[in-house]
Order: sequence, then C-alpha cells, then structure tokens
Amino acid sequence: MSDPQHYSQTNLEFGGEIEITESGFSFHPIVGFELEIDGSVYMYSEGGNLEIYMIGGALEDQTSIAELNDELTEECMVNVGDFDVFEAGTDAIQGITGFLNEIRFSNAEEEGRGYALICSPYLNQFFFILVIANTEFWQTRGAEIFPHLKSHISFHRLLSKETDEKTVDKHPDLTIETYETIQLGDDFFLTIERGDVSLLLAARSLTVEEKIIITRIIAPGEKSLYQFDLETETFSSSITDHPLTSDNGEVVFYYPRSSLQQLAPGRYQFNFRTASGKPIHEIQIVIRSGRALEMQKLDFNLWYALDDAHLPDSEAQAQFEAALSQTLKDKLAPLSIMPGKIAGFHPAPDELESFMSIDVDTDLADCSYLIADTISNTRAINIGFVEQITKTIDGTTALVDAISSGSPGMLMSSGSPHACIMVRWTAYQDQLERLVEEILQQVIVFCGIEISDIETSAESTAPLLNKEVAWRLRRHPVFYNAD
Repeated sequence: MSDPQHYSQTNLEFGGEIEITESGFSFHPIVGFELEIDGSVYMYSEGGNLEIYMIGGALEDQTSIAELNDELTEECMVNVGDFDVFEAGTDAIQGITGFLNEIRFSNAEEEGRGYALICSPYLNQFFFILVIANTEFWQTRGAEIFPHLKSHISFHRLLSKETDEKTVDKHPDLTIETYETIQLGDDFFLTIERGDVSLLLAARSLTVEEKIIITRIIAPGEKSLYQFDLETETFSSSITDHPLTSDNGEVVFYYPRSSLQQLAPGRYQFNFRTASGKPIHEIQIVIRSGRALEMQKLDFNLWYALDDAHLPDSEAQAQFEAALSQTLKDKLAPLSIMPGKIAGFHPAPDELESFMSIDVDTDLADCSYLIADTISNTRAINIGFVEQITKTIDGTTALVDAISSGSPGMLMSSGSPHACIMVRWTAYQDQLERLVEEILQQVIVFCGIEISDIETSAESTAPLLNKEVAWRLRRHPVFYNAD
C-alpha cells in the first residue's frame, strides 16, 4: 500500500492505492470502510448500508464477459437474499467499455439496489465490480458514489500464457505477447499504459502468400487514426500516407512514427482483413516502456552469404566487424547512440549458392526467414550481406544496393518475412563510410520512422541521420538503454 493521500468526493475519503497483483487491478479504499482482501476485494460500511465487491483475473478463451457478469453477480449475491438482474446497457472504467447490470434485491430486513459492471481491460483478462446498498441509501447516495469508485480503479496486465517470461526477464523494458486466432470482423483491443513509449504490432495470416490488411485503427477517446475500405479503396489516415497492407502473410504497424504523434495511454482498437476471408493466425505485439533519454545501444546481426574471395577467413571477418563497429560508433556518438553487440552468421553450405544472389520480388521474404532462424539475439537489426540484389522494374532487371524487407520491419520473431535489411556487398566492400551510411538509412526505413517532413541532403533523397531522426528512432524497441 502506498502512503495515504486522503481527499473528499461526495463526503467520501479515499486512501492510498492498493495493488492486487494476481488479479490485474489496483484501487483506492474508502477511508473508514471495512476491508477484506483475498485476491478479490470486499469493502463495506460499518453500518452495512453499502457493500462493494471487486474481482479480476484471466479470461478463458471463448468466455462471454456478459455471461460472466451474470455468474459473478450470482456468486456475490448468493447470501444476500432474493434478487433480480436487469441488463442496463454499457458503462466504462478508465475509458474501457463494459456491460452493466442493474440489481434489485430483498430479504427479511430490507430491500436494495445496485450495479454490477464487467469489462475486459486487456485481451484474455477481466475486471468485475458490484456495488449494492439498501434502497434509501442507494437513491440518496449510492448511485452517486458508483462513478467515483470507478475513477479510483486502475488496471495492469497479467502475463498471458503466450508471454515468454525469459524474454521479459531479459528485456524488462519490453512487453512481448502473442495472441492466436483472431476471427475476421472481431475487434482487437490493446491497452497502452502510462510510460509506454512505442508499439510494434504484426498481424499474420494462416499462409505466407496471403494478402493481409489493417482496415481500422482507433485511438483512446474513439479518435480515428486510420481507415481503409478494401472494396471501395477509400482511405483516410492521420498517421500514414498509404494503406497498411502486405502480400506475404504479415502486416506490420509501428507507432509513433513522427515527433507529431504520441502513444497516448488507453485502449486502441484494430481491425484486419485477409484476401481469402480466413481468420488472422496470430497477432504479436512488442511494447517498449520507460525513458529513452539516456545513451541508447543498437545490436547488429550480420549474415554473410558471400564467397571466400570477399571474406576468406574468420580473421578477415573479425577485422571487418571491428572496423564496422568503430565507424558506427563515430557516426552515432553525437546522437547519443552507440553500437552494441555485433555477431556474425553464415548460411549452411548447401544454402549459400541459393542466397548469394537474390531477387527482391521472389527471395526477400525467404532471406528474412532464413536469417531469423539463424540468429540468437532477436533484439537487433539483422543485416544480410549478399553478392547481388536485383529487382525487375518495367520489365528490366536492375541492381539494388540495399533494401529493407519491411517498413516497418518486425523483431522478436522467427516467423516474420519482414525481419532483415539486405545489402549488396560488392557495392560497398571497399567503402566502409558509405556502407555505414547506407546501413543507417535502411535502419530508418526498417524502423518505420516518418521522414517526409525532414530535410534531405543536397546529394541524396535519403534523409541524414540527424538529431531529429535519432530522437524518433530512439524509442523503437530495437534500441535499449546503454546502462
């Protein structure tokens, strides 16, 4: 319990916050009320004219919270007397809409009224509150007290079954969760807490060839951020200048993308479509919290699909990686960013020939899968060095110097076709400064940072990695505090 901070509303005083960790919520008790806590909360006035129950916990798949509201109401009222429950529409706690029931009861001593409200503050999690009083007190005070009680309740996430607890321990500033089988037409709700600074989300279809689309994003306060109607191709958005779609089974969203955007706390709503009409296979989220003001580090995984002429032995590779690290350090130091761990990997001998030369249109996703399966540090930028990268433009094959597999790309997943940057080694093998500049430009693309409002250099259409771009980058979950 925190130190009491008493204040009065409708002649009630609320004490310091108490967190019920195992139930996913915290609350401020009413000063002077009796209080019982055993995972759930029971508060009641000394005269017995007001009783309050609060319960939270994990919500089993396919469970209806409206039906659960009825079940929990019955459990709480079982010793009160005869009662009836009436549907009363919806109500909200901390901006999260739930189902409201009105309660009327009677026993040998009195008649009474009350409310029971249930909501789902996070996917697979519920919160229930029931408040009852005798009829006279309810009509004069009880109904007025109910909204004040709600304003003194807060929610926190329970670790889902899909959360990798080892990853949470390894990256305490990240929340990483995966949700499975989202039916088309279902709203996907995600709650952002105070202190969260960025959100990376990937929605995946059942097959890697599937077209998948984000159709709607609603921010807290029912603020529309993005709408796309596939049939009419009607598009409106305040956060991106193009529809969020993908043809290879995964669509990725990163927010905020510019200094004009803010990840406000509260509940966000997402809707998705697939071309086939089949369900979403899974949704993975990576949320970063905390401050990103200190020195930030960025790790790199380097995947070499090169012949022996370019990196003939491990000594040559070590020398290259040391020189790359130093050049990155020199470039990034003024921006309070520094390179972290740099690790090198190689495809298996029987894979080398297939991936030394790649076509962007047919091979990029396969490279992403292959690299992601090879590496061990998933909180890093994956860079594939290959002999040749080509792309067909208007029927002509053109060389490509470097390309990101996604904008934004995805982290923490071995199943993403958008998890790497590819670089044509022969374009930069003797030009380390240019190579580092190209890598950093592709990092901006990979992280999905909005740069249309930033000045570019006179010689290039690519933005310089200046302080403004770096400020936007530093909140991305691929970065971490250097200390």
